[in-house]
Amino acid sequence: MTDEKNVAEFVPTRPQPHGHALVRPTTGLAERVIGAQPVAKERDEVKVRQKLKTMAAYAGEDWFYRFPVTGPGGSRQYIEGPSIKLANNVAREFGNCITEIREIDVGDAWVFYARFTDIETGFSMERSYHQRKGQQTIKTKDPQRAIDQVYSIGQSKAIRNVIVNALGIYCDYAYKEARNSLVEEIGKDLNGWRQRTLQGFVQMGLAIERVERVIGRASKDWLAQDVSQVVAMARSIKDGMATVDETFPPIEAPAAAATSPTTTQSQTAASGGAQGQTDSPIDATAAQQSSSATTERPAAVDTLSQSEIAYQRGVTAKAEGKRRANIPREYTDGKHDELAAAWLAGFDGRKLSGTIEVPTQAQERKTND
Repeated sequence: MTDEKNVAEFVPTRPQPHGHALVRPTTGLAERVIGAQPVAKERDEVKVRQKLKTMAAYAGEDWFYRFPVTGPGGSRQYIEGPSIKLANNVAREFGNCITEIREIDVGDAWVFYARFTDIETGFSMERSYHQRKGQQTIKTKDPQRAIDQVYSIGQSKAIRNVIVNALGIYCDYAYKEARNSLVEEIGKDLNGWRQRTLQGFVQMGLAIERVERVIGRASKDWLAQDVSQVVAMARSIKDGMATVDETFPPIEAPAAAATSPTTTQSQTAASGGAQGQTDSPIDATAAQQSSSATTERPAAVDTLSQSEIAYQRGVTAKAEGKRRANIPREYTDGKHDELAAAWLAGFDGRKLSGTIEVPTQAQERKTND
């Protein structure tokens, strides 16, 4: 008894940390699962894929995102991929796996370390994610709540990244199934989805012209694919992965039109056509992110002309790395040469003028060569 007491006096007691009690340190091999482990029920990969296909049909836009990033030379590009909800569901259905995460505070940011371990095979992967504390998110008057939101965003991204990289085949499959199911669902009621989407932007106080400029075509001409992209971008705003102004950049109103009392045609059509619709696919709470939401509904901005839309589509195609010869099919029917020329002007970075010279086939072949 005396010996035990003497030993206890020389063994230092480790104080328990305050806060983040569930975030335990995972350094050291002794705390890790090393090698394959026996399991009570082995994984059935065929059933996993079947279950993911069924779940994707229900999940739709919840399982993927789309948000803008700045590419080379300041060009605007878009990233689209599986969401954190998809990653969590894929890991659950995959089964017999563990996802762990820890964070290190480095002052102006956190570094999250997420680890995925497949118990059946013993495969393990760890990835880090740098989350800056100053990231803009849903605006709130409570600074503590804002920092909590940023922390949660970083944690979710770290978990998503490690699962998507460790289970790439399954996540890619689930993402494609979810995206296709949404496009198919929208196609069954395209007008209804279009009107509800426009209504969501009206509730946000966001000018429809900003969305049309990004998509590259007027809202009345949106296809199911266009609507699915808009819904995915709105989902990214809601989840805090991007802001309204980043996703749909503001349009500077012409000075001469600044006093115009009329409202834009597309806003009027959106608010009028969406009456009676309450199930908008865009969450109106995302409006809090727009720094200019109350002043930016410029009744002065005119709806983009077809030439301007074609021009913006050309700019987007260039930013996405597409070939110059890939002019949209609807512009190459011989009846829309002006729109084809506008698309080329946007692709080439030339200014859009009132009269655009349409290049001949010989000139086009020479340029492509």
